[in-house]
Amino acid sequence: MSTTKLWCLVSQPNSVVLEVEVDLRANGQECLEKVCEKLGIDYSEKDYFGLQYRGNKGENLWLNMRNRIDRQLSGPQPFRFQLRVKFFVQPHMLLQEKTRHQFYLQICMELKEKKLLVSDEDHLVRIMALMAQAEHGNQANTEQQILSYQNLIQGIVSSSDDFLTNLAYEHANYRGMCRLSAEYRVIQEVSALPGYGMEYHEAKNEANEDLVVGVGPEGVVIYDSNMTEFSRFPYPIVQKAVHNGKKCLLCVFNEDGETTHEEFKMVSCKAAVALYRSITEMHSFFRCDTINSEVFSQVSQDLKGVLASIFLKENNSVGMNYVFDVQHTFREVYDSTKRKIFMSQQSLDDQGQGHSESEMDTTYENQDVSSSFEMYKNQLQKIQEGFVCRVCMDKEISTTLCPCGHMVCCSECADRLDECPVCRTAINKIQPVFLPTPVMAANG
Repeated sequence: MSTTKLWCLVSQPNSVVLEVEVDLRANGQECLEKVCEKLGIDYSEKDYFGLQYRGNKGENLWLNMRNRIDRQLSGPQPFRFQLRVKFFVQPHMLLQEKTRHQFYLQICMELKEKKLLVSDEDHLVRIMALMAQAEHGNQANTEQQILSYQNLIQGIVSSSDDFLTNLAYEHANYRGMCRLSAEYRVIQEVSALPGYGMEYHEAKNEANEDLVVGVGPEGVVIYDSNMTEFSRFPYPIVQKAVHNGKKCLLCVFNEDGETTHEEFKMVSCKAAVALYRSITEMHSFFRCDTINSEVFSQVSQDLKGVLASIFLKENNSVGMNYVFDVQHTFREVYDSTKRKIFMSQQSLDDQGQGHSESEMDTTYENQDVSSSFEMYKNQLQKIQEGFVCRVCMDKEISTTLCPCGHMVCCSECADRLDECPVCRTAINKIQPVFLPTPVMAANG
């Protein structure tokens, strides 16, 4: 192995390991770019992902993409990372199949690790049946199929005859569904769970009691050691987050408009910085129109840089490291990816117009027809799925939830909801809607 290269081993959520070599002075982004290139993840959707590694005290830390790798890790090569989804967006915003596949793999992993909890058994059966369709294809009444179910649910739910029977019946409902559609449906089902997109940090409170701090798209949630929620702080009431040594302080507004403080003691200084970064980056990515310049450009200096500044008495870049990693919001990522895909498709179309009909081979014509048929078939399937109730995944959408305005469920499911399954806004009115006749016909 060359002494001018860094050797990195990057594991996916399904434990498949990728080998990557980068320049000795490479930053984290160069490593992520090579990993995404191997996986076929293009355009701006790479911003949804990050590389995690273990700290000296077992804490999960995100590699800062804008800083050099060798300044963030120490020890002998190879450096080991885990490719993980850092920002979980809603399924309809995922424009590439490869990106959706990585989201699916991490969801499967988090279900097994109990990071994603499904309290409703019917919902869990539906998720597991879709996973079975994605992993094993159509349902078959064989002994081998039962063994595959047992392996699939291992670590997620205790095996029982009733659960396996319900799983087999539900699996049969998805006969003929392709793997890509089944994976997408799994993401849809899981995206309705409260823990979707939540990043967890182990901490202690001022009384030295164990707790877990969850940071997600909507705000910060505090759990006890048994993962029972006891405090929730939406981003609109979070004033700021600061860190000092091994402590991270969250300043929030109470009901009287006064500032209160929540202090978290972390296992290390790096863990405190990780929680501080998580809160700031999640808020910026999901709640802002664009990344604030103060967040984007904030840097720190290590001891070497501080000493250089003192003795040279001038500003310099020695020891400078970016504090935050987030560079775009989720809307900017989505819009950029959509625009680049469109431009790429236009470029391919323009190239195709340069050939005369006499130069077209019959084989290519057949491939184009087949490709177009599959494209329109997939588009029709997505349209049909878009008008199916997101709760029962059976009946057509027939209501609007007020005041948020989301159209996501049928009237029967809407009557059982207290809050919108998309944005968690309390429902104060259910407005019936009537879909146009062509849509109803297509959905049928």
